[in-house]
Amino acid sequence: MEQDIQIDTIYPRFVMRKRFPELAPGFNEQLMELAIADAMANRVPAGGHDRSIGEDVTHLAHLRHNFLDDARDPVVAQFIKMVDHTVREYLSAVYHYDHEGEIDMMSDTFWQNREEGQNVGINCHTHFKSDLVATYYLNTGCEPGEDNPLRQGALRFYDPQNLGVRPWPNRNPGLVQNGWYNIVPEPGMMVVFEGHIPHDSTYFGGEQRLCIPVMCDVKTSRSHIKKPVSELLRNQG
Repeated sequence: MEQDIQIDTIYPRFVMRKRFPELAPGFNEQLMELAIADAMANRVPAGGHDRSIGEDVTHLAHLRHNFLDDARDPVVAQFIKMVDHTVREYLSAVYHYDHEGEIDMMSDTFWQNREEGQNVGINCHTHFKSDLVATYYLNTGCEPGEDNPLRQGALRFYDPQNLGVRPWPNRNPGLVQNGWYNIVPEPGMMVVFEGHIPHDSTYFGGEQRLCIPVMCDVKTSRSHIKKPVSELLRNQG
């Protein structure tokens, strides 16, 4: 009997990894120096701060700022161009959309040290107010020979639908159905994903871990047009 069957892939998520083999010698070392200085300058002081995100008793706390604007240096300018180009590559590869408009960016710097007890990982979270996140890894804190991703500072993504493993085998190589998806980052790797995807990072056994997460908004004619209430009322006369 003739059958008419159609199967559609719906609501997929995509994660892109990129390495930069042609960077100028010393680029990562210079960027690391700037990022560490930025992270130290934006620790939450004892007693708190009006720009503090989180409490000063944890290594997750920091002051709201924008590393990409605060650190004025040719290395940072090159890094901004790297992120911009990579985000456009992601949009082209995933959505077949060649973005020609602006991309708004802000970045914190995240520096963790084992000797200060900061190697316990990062709690599960999202960046749901950002279209995309591009995280660049300068130091991953992975001990040589360690092969357990739970001890490698792995970046873990979780199913936003919270469905996880099905009771039947998944033999489709293009479909991830586990409760989480591991990426063990490497120095010089950038990972791009959409900001609403839940993610965390695991314990690491090395001395330190340093990454620069960049929150990106893709500006198009369909972007929300928000203005302050004071400006809206002023425009009303």
